[in-house]
Amino acid sequence: MKKAFTLIELVVAVALLAMVCFFAGTIFKVSINAYRTAGANAEIMQKLRAITDQLNADFKGIRSDAPLLIWFHKNSHPTDPNRYDQIMFFADGDFQSTQLYDEATGEPDNKSGDKLVKGNVARIHYGQAVDKQRDPPRLPEKEEDRLLARRRHILTADPDLEEWPHADMSDFDDVPNERYEHDSLSLAQWKTIEGDAYYSKIIPICFGFRPWVAISDPNTFHKLMCEGVGSFTIQWAYWDSGDDRLYWFPSDDPDGDSSTSDSHFRWIDKNEFGVYFNIPGSIAYSDWYSIDDALFTDKDFSSYPKAIKFTFRLYDSKGIIKEGRTFTHIVYLGE
Repeated sequence: MKKAFTLIELVVAVALLAMVCFFAGTIFKVSINAYRTAGANAEIMQKLRAITDQLNADFKGIRSDAPLLIWFHKNSHPTDPNRYDQIMFFADGDFQSTQLYDEATGEPDNKSGDKLVKGNVARIHYGQAVDKQRDPPRLPEKEEDRLLARRRHILTADPDLEEWPHADMSDFDDVPNERYEHDSLSLAQWKTIEGDAYYSKIIPICFGFRPWVAISDPNTFHKLMCEGVGSFTIQWAYWDSGDDRLYWFPSDDPDGDSSTSDSHFRWIDKNEFGVYFNIPGSIAYSDWYSIDDALFTDKDFSSYPKAIKFTFRLYDSKGIIKEGRTFTHIVYLGE
């Protein structure tokens, strides 16, 4: 007589097989998720290195005797802690353009045989870019879609390039500021430009018109620093002799006690304002302040920042890490 499996044995065997399949599927799913998360973290760390390496290179050569302007912009919505700060400064270095320029017209056209712009001093701007394809151009609503831009103008007297801008700033406009990678003015000329010109031309163009970047437009790629930068915060260090401790300005919670009652933004009573250094005369904008302004008389601010802290939130391109990752990077500017 042939032996056969009983019904109970078959049920047990099927149950064991189902359990093995379930655990195998779970392990496979966990492994896939771990692999995807590791890839997303690797991408974010690659972005972090690209940003910090560029910041280090630029701020290593910062000219502390030249104009420095910082625009602080905190979202006014209480549930959105994002910052959209901007900074413009001058730095020494070994700079060359991303685009090629026509030697006959001085215009960027990126044709074979054209020339690169090269120089040892540059005017550099960092800030999140607006989407050029939107009408009007503005920051993308989704954090993961925002871009960090680095707009760089190499100071050069190359006669083959368009002479821009003129010393009186009469032709300082948003289109050439976005299109060109050079300034015809020397650093000595930039250092003599007074506050009136910043009020009428430079600030509205450099800070009012954020860098235009569109992934679909290669002509804007020379300004693209990094994709997926949801928040970009700039602060500088100052020593409070009363508390005998170091603080970072501006902050919603300077002393770190989780209370915003001492917020610098509350103190100034604005969610957006700018501070400038090394500019002759004063800037007439009510939202821009000299470090010598009466607004700062009760703070032990030095005449020039000793260190600047950058805080930014990075997202991976596939949205694996939903909340992104936040990083802090400090550059020391010296005495």
